[in-house]
Amino acid sequence: MWITKIIKQHTTWCGYAAIVLYVLINNTINAFSTWTEHNRSGTPVIQLWEPFVWQYSSALSLFLLLPALFIVFKRFPPRATGILKQITIHISASFLFSICHVLLMVLCRHGVYTLIGRSYDFGNYSTEFIYEWRKDVLTYISILACYHCAKWIISTQLKALEHQESPAPITQFIVKKQGSEYQVKVADIQWYEACGNYVNLHSRGRVYPLRHTLNRLCSELEHSHVTRVHRSFAINDQAIRSVRYTSSGDGVITLTSGDEINLSRRYKEDFRKIYKASL
Repeated sequence: MWITKIIKQHTTWCGYAAIVLYVLINNTINAFSTWTEHNRSGTPVIQLWEPFVWQYSSALSLFLLLPALFIVFKRFPPRATGILKQITIHISASFLFSICHVLLMVLCRHGVYTLIGRSYDFGNYSTEFIYEWRKDVLTYISILACYHCAKWIISTQLKALEHQESPAPITQFIVKKQGSEYQVKVADIQWYEACGNYVNLHSRGRVYPLRHTLNRLCSELEHSHVTRVHRSFAINDQAIRSVRYTSSGDGVITLTSGDEINLSRRYKEDFRKIYKASL
């Protein structure tokens, strides 16, 4: 499934996006609730834009600090040992997070109010900071729990789902040639040659044209010992007899069939890793 691949390849960004979406929705609701509470009597006490500035400045500060939180969470994952040390680290980290969050939030609010020609009063910093820290501790714990739960889901559930959804490996092709159909086993194909919109399958001394692209074919056969060695060629790793390299940096691969396939410098390093692993 495409969503599974995206989450696996961009885990951090997906987690970041999920938190951003949740915080924006939550803070928008809080802004409307705050405005309603302050104007319950019917006489406007604050303007509509003010609670949005308060809530969104808090959200923006959190977004800026998220990368640092992810680094801390990754560096100090939950363990069964050293629990007291872990608690100390996370309490200290939450305190530092709260200080940075409050400073960024207040600075942002002062900036917006100044642009509008108003003054912003945060109140008594000692009292307000204790209030904000209590909220920030809950935020810190929530993000910590979500981060490690997401890691667990990705490392277990998504892998299991991906394994279930992975298609069965291709073991043969049915190709048409001169009005007849032939069954060509992947294990018998020694090399593949790109030819326009077709790929020529070289198997047991014969050539079978398959309507496919070489790039797509190599992707589909990545677990079938097929390696791209040239813009126009791919080979069966298990059919290699020898390899020699030229002074130009290219190479020539000799297969067990006696065919010689050019090895391009572009694919040389990847090929050498696979070739060494097969020895």
